Amino acid sequence: MIKVVYPEARYFKEIVDSLSKLVDEVSLQFTSEKLKITAMDVSSIALIDIEMPPESFAEYNVETPTNIGISLSNLSKILKKAKKGDRLVIEGGGDAVTITLLSPVMKRYYKFRNLDVNPPEIPSANLEFNVEARLIAGSFKDAVKDVEQVSEKIEFEATEEALYVRGRGTGFAETKYAVGSPALLSLSVKEKSKSSYQVSYISSVIGLSKISEAITVTFSSDSPLKLEFSLGTGRIVFLLAPAL
Repeated sequence: MIKVVYPEARYFKEIVDSLSKLVDEVSLQFTSEKLKITAMDVSSIALIDIEMPPESFAEYNVETPTNIGISLSNLSKILKKAKKGDRLVIEGGGDAVTITLLSPVMKRYYKFRNLDVNPPEIPSANLEFNVEARLIAGSFKDAVKDVEQVSEKIEFEATEEALYVRGRGTGFAETKYAVGSPALLSLSVKEKSKSSYQVSYISSVIGLSKISEAITVTFSSDSPLKLEFSLGTGRIVFLLAPAL
């Protein structure tokens, strides 16, 4: 049996919503060291990998490794009811899992079957990236939204002087992050690079910018894109194959 308490249920909802764009069910893998969640879409184009150590929780009681399988649709419906300051309590093991929303004035309690969900098997890969840029999360979200209005693909290009985020389609949109601009926290370019991706996949996780102050963007020419969202002591990594 396990019992964990996440201090802000609304923030956990952003994680659930991003996962639900890729899969219907996930396995919450609890160990004494961390909560790990991995999800890959059926086309194997996109992958989300989440790790949250005990310090991410207000309470973390995991005596033995425990996997909890749950429907993201059910969990999302519950979390839609969360108000600011509500805590999320997850308890489970065996055949059942209980989800509780705790507020100063109310306790909402839900019980579900512990689903048999196998985490995806991810082949090991030593990805090397020529570009690493750290951006203010809100600014990156705006850039993605601009591209989404004009194109199905989003293009990243990096030189030693700037990172460009572009979209070309029914119109043209571009955000330039020049070295020294407030929204670009750091930029490392081993080699000038350019690559394009399906913007819909990035849009599906951009809501995580609400719970992450900064996003690290790494890529190389015609190679996978890696987005890393920092969650205090935890982190979320999103990998996306390049567009054809």
